[in-house]
Amino acid sequence: MADTSSLGVVQPLPPNAPSRIGDYTLLAALGRGAMGSVYLARSRGGRPIAVKVARAELADNPAFRERFRREVEMARAVGGFWTATVVDADPDADRPWMATEYIPGLSLQQAVQDHGPLPERAVRRLAAGLAEALVAIHGAGLVHRDLKPSNVLLANDGPRVIDFGIARALEHSALTEAGIVFGTPGYLSPEQVVGETITTQSDVFALGSVLVYAATGGGPFGEGATSALVYRVVHQEPDLSRVPPSLVPLIVPCLVRDPAHRPTPARLLELIGPPSAEPSWLPARIHTMVEQRHTELSKLPAKPPTRVMVEDPPPKPPPKPPTIATPVPAPVRVEAAPKEVRATGVRFKTSRVVGSTWAAANALAAVITASIADPAAGAPDAVRLAAFIGFLAFAVAAIRLLIGVARSPLTLDVGPDGITLSNGAESRRLPWYAIARVKVEAHHARPWLVVWLVSAAKTPETLGRGSFTKHKGGLRVYPISHERYRKRRDRDVVELRSALAWYGSAAYDPR
Repeated sequence: MADTSSLGVVQPLPPNAPSRIGDYTLLAALGRGAMGSVYLARSRGGRPIAVKVARAELADNPAFRERFRREVEMARAVGGFWTATVVDADPDADRPWMATEYIPGLSLQQAVQDHGPLPERAVRRLAAGLAEALVAIHGAGLVHRDLKPSNVLLANDGPRVIDFGIARALEHSALTEAGIVFGTPGYLSPEQVVGETITTQSDVFALGSVLVYAATGGGPFGEGATSALVYRVVHQEPDLSRVPPSLVPLIVPCLVRDPAHRPTPARLLELIGPPSAEPSWLPARIHTMVEQRHTELSKLPAKPPTRVMVEDPPPKPPPKPPTIATPVPAPVRVEAAPKEVRATGVRFKTSRVVGSTWAAANALAAVITASIADPAAGAPDAVRLAAFIGFLAFAVAAIRLLIGVARSPLTLDVGPDGITLSNGAESRRLPWYAIARVKVEAHHARPWLVVWLVSAAKTPETLGRGSFTKHKGGLRVYPISHERYRKRRDRDVVELRSALAWYGSAAYDPR
C-alpha cells in the first residue's frame, strides 16, 4: 500500500499523524508511498501492528473505497505461513485503513543493499517461502502484481510477502487514470508492460526476478531509466550470468515470456524440494540485524511521545477569481524551451572529454610518426614513407576531433512532454503532438535521431553539430554518441530506442 522499502525502519511520528487509528495506538512511522502511510502501532493487548492508511485524495474516490473494501475481504482470506496476516480494517473510515501483522525484519532490498547477495541455500529457502506465499495469495483470488525485493521481509523463521491485498484497488484508482503505471520496472512481467491480461503467472515472473536480485544483488534486466527497463523486459533476454549455476534451472522457467509456459507456484515448490535442516536460514550478519529489530521493538514505549502542537496560522483571504478569456486555438508550433531544461525522462549528452582524449591520442601519434618520417632519423625510405602517411592520417583525425570538441555539447531529453535539445545557451522542444514520426537511423555507421514533423510545425533553427538538418524528408536532431566508442554508442542507441517507445509510442518508428 505504501512504499515499504523502508518498512521496519522505525521513524518518529510526523506532527500531522493521528495518535490512534481504530483501536490501535500509533507509535512510529514506517513508510510512505503512492497509496498512503504505514505506521507502527500497538493493539490494546500489546501486539505490534502495521497500520496502513490511504491518502486523503484516494479516500474521496468512491470507486477506490469499493475496491478497497472487496480487496480487504479477499486479503483476510489469505492464509499460509509466509504472508503478513490482515487483522483489522475499516474501508468506511474518513481515510480507509488496514492493519496487518508487524514483521520486525529487514526487507530483502535492504538486506542485499547492506550485506550483499544471499548464499545459495538462503535463496532456495526464499524461493520456497515466496512460492508458498503465492499459493496462498492466488488461492484467495488475488494477484499480487507488485512482488519486488522491498515487498519481501526476511524474518528468522522465513520470508514474508506483504502488500498483497490492495493491488487491484490501487490499479483502478485515480492514480492509474492519471497515467501512473502500477508496479515496479524490472519486476513487471511482459504482459503487464504491454497491457495484456494479468494472471497469477505474472507473479511467477516477478518471483524469478526477485530471486535473481537475491542471488546477485541486481535484477535480471539491469538498471536504468524506466523506459529502458520495460523495453528490456519485452525485447531482451534476462541476464543470468552472475546467478549460481545450480539456481539457473529454477529461475529460467519463471522468466519465460509466455505466461502459459511458466510453472505454477505449486510446481515450483516441487522443483525446490524439501528445505535445508540447518537451524538458521539467514546469513549471520542479517540474522543479527533481525534480532536487533526485535530488541528495538521491545524498547518502544507503550504510548507515543508527547508532541508539541503548533497553532495554525490565521486563514488567508480567498483569492480573487481570475478573469476567464475565450480560448483561441493556437497553431501547431515547436516550443521555445527554457535555457535550463529539467530532465523529465531520459537524458543523453555529447561529450567533450572523450573527443579531447582521442584528439590528444591522435596528436601524439602524429608527433611520433613525424619524428620517424624525419630524414634526420635515418630510417629506411620505405619506413619513412609509411610513417609520413601515418602522420597525415593521425593529423587529419586530430584536427577533425578538435573541431568537434570546439563545438558546443548537445543535451537531448526524451520525456512525457516531447523531445528537447539544448546546447547550453538555447533549447528547442519538439512536443509529441508536433512529431509525425521519429526513429533512430544509422548513417555510415553513425546513428542519428531523426524526426518528421507534422505539416503545420515550423522547422527549428540548428543548435550546432548538424542538428535540425534535412534528411530524407525529415530532420536530423541529435548525433547519438558519435564521439564515443562503439560499445557505448550501441548501448545509447538501445536506451534511446526504449525511451522513444515508452514516451512517444504513437510516433515512434522502430524500423
